[in-house]
Amino acid sequence: MEFSIPFGGQALNAVDSKGRVSLPADLRATVDRRAALAKTSDMPVDDKLLYISEDEELPCLTGFDETEYFALAGELQEQRARETRQEGRKSLIRRDGGGAETFAPLQRTVFDKAGRMVLSGLLREIAGIEDYAFFAGNGPYFDIWSPARAHAHYSATGDRRLIRILEHLCREKGVTL
Repeated sequence: MEFSIPFGGQALNAVDSKGRVSLPADLRATVDRRAALAKTSDMPVDDKLLYISEDEELPCLTGFDETEYFALAGELQEQRARETRQEGRKSLIRRDGGGAETFAPLQRTVFDKAGRMVLSGLLREIAGIEDYAFFAGNGPYFDIWSPARAHAHYSATGDRRLIRILEHLCREKGVTL
């Protein structure tokens, strides 16, 4: 099943010394809507579970819900089926990437009804997240940035809209970039 409900919006939320942070309300609402749609198709999704990992290209984290997790698993299964048709039957257990590259780096992160969750020390270290996390919807995913890294990235790419949004949120919360 394909889900066309994208993650959008942005927020700047405080992160405490244990890594506790709130998933922004807009992102929680999207997770809820996607889960409700999946459940109408009998997909066994957990509507309080996220998968978060280091972004492959950008200095931030990327997160998504279980509907996207199942979609990625389906894409991987289809890819392996195409390869099997082209090259003969292969073991489903591969050691040349594919599944491990996609799924091994993911950290399962549970959030409660209020959106409270914990970003592990590893995830915070990877993304340079300290006292605040900047969340930005990105279609089927959402990104989690340190405000300084987000500002540097958006400045380098010339994304004036996100620079203005981030600077405004930082001023509101007294965050220095």
